[in-house]
Amino acid sequence: MTPALVILAVIVTAGAVVTVSAREPRFAALGMVVALVGAGFVTDPLPGTVALAARLVGAVLGGYLVWIALRGAPPPTSGWRLGWPGAGAIAIVAFAIGWLCAGSIGTVFGTVASDGPTINAAAALAVGSPVPRAALGAAFALTALAAAPVVVGRDVLRLGLGLLLLLTAAGLLGSAMAARSEPFVELALAVLTAAAGGAVAGLVGRSLGVHGDLDLRASGIPEAAVRHRTVDEARPRHLAVPPTPRVERPRRDAPG
Repeated sequence: MTPALVILAVIVTAGAVVTVSAREPRFAALGMVVALVGAGFVTDPLPGTVALAARLVGAVLGGYLVWIALRGAPPPTSGWRLGWPGAGAIAIVAFAIGWLCAGSIGTVFGTVASDGPTINAAAALAVGSPVPRAALGAAFALTALAAAPVVVGRDVLRLGLGLLLLLTAAGLLGSAMAARSEPFVELALAVLTAAAGGAVAGLVGRSLGVHGDLDLRASGIPEAAVRHRTVDEARPRHLAVPPTPRVERPRRDAPG
């Protein structure tokens, strides 16, 4: 089971790479669904059946809502300028950093922990247990990949998918730091994932319905007012032709 869970953490990271680098909007959404669904299983020991079912339903529902909202999406977007090779390199480096730093993080985390399960999880990280290390590495990779879409995203879809990746990274971090999550925590995370997916789907649908694309726009300038400006209003003032001054002709005196 342990090698399969480590491979699953790698698959989650690969899904995040597709999410940020794919130019086709639905391919990006598909990568996000893979990351959301797989992240709930990268934990050792596995949660109970109810917790796993809740995480699975929340991930599938959130991803499905985004998928449906992209039904009328425009042609492929620009995606990430680094492309999938650059995104893959960032993911590999971040995954390796999380894996290698897991022992030190577990040692520090264990010194400040007070309850039994948390101490056990910290000890698993400190001794080099593969599954918590893989979960921590995947959390680092997803955070690194989501940083650019969230900070400098150029369209609504990339921004929303980046936020969903950060939410997935938080779940992976919780799996790495806790030996076993409480059922209500898993249920809350599932509900939050579904709600976040619905919010992203709503923003995508509104952008497609109002503007016909997914581009981010400044909300301070009404687009209709810019579109209906006349030529004289759009002309820069320093290029406007000044009015010709009126010259008064001298009046001739009448003959005396």
